[in-house]
Formats: sequence, C-alpha cells, structure tokens
Amino acid sequence: MIENATLMARVRSHLKAHAHEWGLDAADPSVDPILNWGGFVNRSFRVSDCRTSVFLKLASDSGVKQGLGRWRQQAEVLADSYHAPRMLGWLEIDAGSFCGPVFEWIEGGQAAGLDGALGVEMSRVIQDLHADAELHAWLAHADGGAQTCAHAYLRTYHDRFVEDLAFVEADPPPFVGPDRLDRMRSEVVLLEKKVLRSAPFQEPADRPVHGDLWLNNTLVDSAGRWYLLDWDGLSLGDPVADWAMLFGPSRERPQPATEGVVLSHTILSPAERQRLSVYARASLLDWVIDPLADWVQAGSEPEHGAQVRMANERTHDRAWQLYQSLHGR
Repeated sequence: MIENATLMARVRSHLKAHAHEWGLDAADPSVDPILNWGGFVNRSFRVSDCRTSVFLKLASDSGVKQGLGRWRQQAEVLADSYHAPRMLGWLEIDAGSFCGPVFEWIEGGQAAGLDGALGVEMSRVIQDLHADAELHAWLAHADGGAQTCAHAYLRTYHDRFVEDLAFVEADPPPFVGPDRLDRMRSEVVLLEKKVLRSAPFQEPADRPVHGDLWLNNTLVDSAGRWYLLDWDGLSLGDPVADWAMLFGPSRERPQPATEGVVLSHTILSPAERQRLSVYARASLLDWVIDPLADWVQAGSEPEHGAQVRMANERTHDRAWQLYQSLHGR
C-alpha cells in the first residue's frame, strides 16, 4: 500500500502544471490528508493555497475507480439536481494507478439527523432521483439492463459481507472470538436465503439509486445548505435500499430504519415494505461486519491506525449489542 507521504508528493508534483485548473496558485500549495474513519481504500486530501481550498479523492481499486468515473460523467446533473458537490476536475497519478475527482471545498459537517425539514427535503430529492427517466436510460445503457432486487441485494450487501468476513477471519481482532464470527457468518447466510426465497425480491431493480446513502454521506454547511456525497455507487438498483440506508444506522447511532419512519417520508408498495425489513436488518449487520474489516486494514496504517482501530471497535460493539437484542437466537 502506497503511503500518504508518497502520494502527497506526487500530488504536489502534479499541481505544478495543473493547479490553475482548480483555481489554485501552484507556487506553494499545501496537501493535507483527511482521515477516513471507514478505512484506507480511498485517500482524501485538502489541497490549499493562501486563498482557496479544494477536496481531492483518490482511489486505486478498479471497482471504485469505475464508480468514480461514472460519477464524473454525470457530475453536472448530480450537482445541479441532486445536491452532489460540484466537481472541478480530475487527477491521475502514475498513469492512472491512482485517480479521482477534485471538488469544491465545503466547510461543514455531517447532518446531525433527519428530523424535520432536512429529512423532508432530502426525501423529495431522493424520490426525484428514483424517478429520473433520463438518468435511468443512461444507466440502463451503462449497466446493460436491470437485474432483480435479489441481485441488487447480493451486490450491495451479501458479496461484501462474504469478502469482509474472509478478510477478518484471516487476521481476527482480539475482541472477536470464533463464536461471534460463526454467528455473523450464519446471519449472512440466513439473509441470503430470505432474499433468494422472497417473491418481492424478484421484482426488477430498475431505478436510479445513490447506492451508499448513509447519514455519514451527508454534509451540511454553515449556511444550512446540504449535500449528498460519494456518488460512486450510482447505478440501477432497488430504491428500498436507499431508504433503509438514509433512515438507518450511522456511525454514531446504529438504529436500523423502521417502516414508520420511512413511510413518513415516502410511499412504499407492499412488496417494498417486505424488502425494507430485510434491508433494515442487513444495514445493521453491515455496521457489525464492516468496522471489523476496517479495523484489520487499519493495522497497515502507521499514522492513524490505532485511532481508527479504537473508533471501529466502538462502532462494532454498539452495532453488535443492538443486533443481538433485535435478532438474537
């Protein structure tokens, strides 16, 4: 894994020729890493001169780069209609081994919650996204047509659960024993069976979705303007997954989405309500499993690894205790 210091040096080298494209002075820019509490797959930086700052996101994983490239193609639409941050440019390092977008810098923080007007406003925007015919046509061409909601679930949750657990089992954290790992594996299999045997999951997954619509991917600035971040999961999918994420667990609050809360912001069909109960459970299980994979990965990060490990252990413990109380057997 390339170290941040090396990557930052290469970004500075690139700035000498291209900083003006982002509205920056190339004479003496600063490149400062931004800690990603969720892991180290992607790298984020604040690039600044004495007047202006921009946000840089770089990825080396082929799947993430593909998603970022898709976001790049629809950047104007997503910024104008769906509250995505405005993309200013694109940077490639080492012939594309690392690449990613450059955004306007937005001073702000994660939304504290979605009670009141903010939740209503975001819900209206997400409803518009799910009904966007032009974006649907573009994604249908890019994706090669819609699959079923079962396929969408497997792509969004199951495949990642399996991959993360295999990663964790190879080097398990000391606070997770074999029994807990066995229980997590059994829950992954149980949910997969529910999905594959469920008639509501055989409906087509044919709506434009954000794909990673956690509360952690919201941003509110000092003027109250709000943004939806991380659009690299944009695809045709199951809109119920977006609702289960948006009104579901976050790093600070692991409570899964409830039917009552979701129905107060949108309309769901009977089949969608049945899928919501599965997605709500899976979204909580995601906050059980994903922090463990991030905890293992943080061991290779010398600068912030201990800090990230501590945060992910807390996140896992909170989500695990809640999962046990809601779905204990």
